[in-house]
Amino acid sequence: MRIAYIILAHNYPEQLMRLIYKLNTDETSFFIHIDKKTDGKIFNQIFTELHKLPNVFFVKRYNSGWGSFDIVKATLEGINSIVKTGIDFDYVIHLSGQDYLIKSNSYIKMLLQKNQEKEFIEYFPLPCGKWRGGGLRRIEYWHIRWNNKYFCIPEKEEFKSPLASLLYSFLILLLPKKRKLPEGFAIYGGSQFWCLTGECVKWINNFVKHNPKFVKRFNYTFCTDEIFFQTLILNSPFKDKVVNDHMRYIDWGDVNAHHPRILDKNDFEKIRQSKKLFARKFDTSKDSDILDMIDKTILVK
Repeated sequence: MRIAYIILAHNYPEQLMRLIYKLNTDETSFFIHIDKKTDGKIFNQIFTELHKLPNVFFVKRYNSGWGSFDIVKATLEGINSIVKTGIDFDYVIHLSGQDYLIKSNSYIKMLLQKNQEKEFIEYFPLPCGKWRGGGLRRIEYWHIRWNNKYFCIPEKEEFKSPLASLLYSFLILLLPKKRKLPEGFAIYGGSQFWCLTGECVKWINNFVKHNPKFVKRFNYTFCTDEIFFQTLILNSPFKDKVVNDHMRYIDWGDVNAHHPRILDKNDFEKIRQSKKLFARKFDTSKDSDILDMIDKTILVK
């Protein structure tokens, strides 16, 4: 069972390296994207430590800010790098640098072998009640990122900066009020994290190369990473093999929050009882014990 991991990270180098060393086996490979904005010292620390491993590859870097289209670009860069190796991976798993395994490598391998040819990705059709405005505003409106802030056209924005207000006034006159949805595609949303077969990943890589207009359409979309792959896969030849599960233990806490809770040692029992393969998100600068507890109690089996 050959598994490739695409990992998107931007900080916490020790956590990233710990994750990779725990997942590392003779049958795994890692395709790492480090955010282009990451401090050079942090990048050098990660690169110096990990480039010694023959199964670790660093992919082209993007300014993959939260909610940006560059997150999709970075993920597609990882997919393309995987296909270029020529290795027939059985599965490709998408993680962040703040994820951690909560099942052993042998268990992960066993579960995937038991469910061969299935695609694991969370999905729900849009519009839906989970997201503001049913979720279609993410793709029908123009979401333009400038100076770490999103302008949503045509929604009315309130700005303290006169320059930002002037820019918004110009854009709302220039851009169409509503963008057309990709023709012939039902739109789906869900978590950005997934576990897909190698064959599905090859199909995605081929599709995006031959359909650049489809990919480009998702630019200026808010949190594209939570729509792009769901829409693509649920309209693909693989749609009947999809299991609606991202295989992550996540605690959102406040359902209206933009980010899930940081897990700590108080969450350990729920993590231990979970049937998921991974959990997120962790921050050892806030709780350095939880990963040790997982290592000593769960991953020893």
